Amino acid sequence: MRKKLAVRKKRERGFPLRTVIILGILVVTALCFLRVKIEHTRTGYQISESREKEVELIKEGQILSYELSRLKSPEFLEPVAKKMGFRFATYKDVVFVEEVVLAGRAE
Repeated sequence: MRKKLAVRKKRERGFPLRTVIILGILVVTALCFLRVKIEHTRTGYQISESREKEVELIKEGQILSYELSRLKSPEFLEPVAKKMGFRFATYKDVVFVEEVVLAGRAE
């Protein structure tokens, strides 16, 4: 009978080891879940920022494409060429090359 009383007193002194282990597992699980939720939210913000940056870069690309086509246009190049002393080629400036037949390659 004294053994039973001694065992009961040991149990009453504190939490049983099983309870401590279960509480520890629950705390670790809750912390892991919280970490996953934080990373999920952080990744969502990064995706949003990347999409905004993508839209900005697409707009900038369109603007640069328009500017390039404007700079390559004859309306822009002609005055610049005249300022630099260029002129349009005349018939006298054109050099015509006759067809040359290489030895052994007559087509």
